[in-house]
Amino acid sequence: MLNNFGGNLEEARTAAEENYYGCYKSLADFAEELTEETTQIPENLAYYIDYERMDRDIELSGDIFTIEMAFEEVHIFWNH
Repeated sequence: MLNNFGGNLEEARTAAEENYYGCYKSLADFAEELTEETTQIPENLAYYIDYERMDRDIELSGDIFTIEMAFEEVHIFWNH
């Protein structure tokens, strides 16, 4: 994690303590939960949402960074 902050220990500590969002099986699971918490999705459209594509866009946007610790153990941090 320290490498994500150019070796700045204080920024890494802040991210670990204040910007941690949670642990998920995959980034797609995170995208699904975030979408369902923030958006009212009509039931007839729910099956058309591609969370695997959304996860790529979320990570590429720079809003988050992830640390994969093990199989199906992805830790999500906000990049604020």
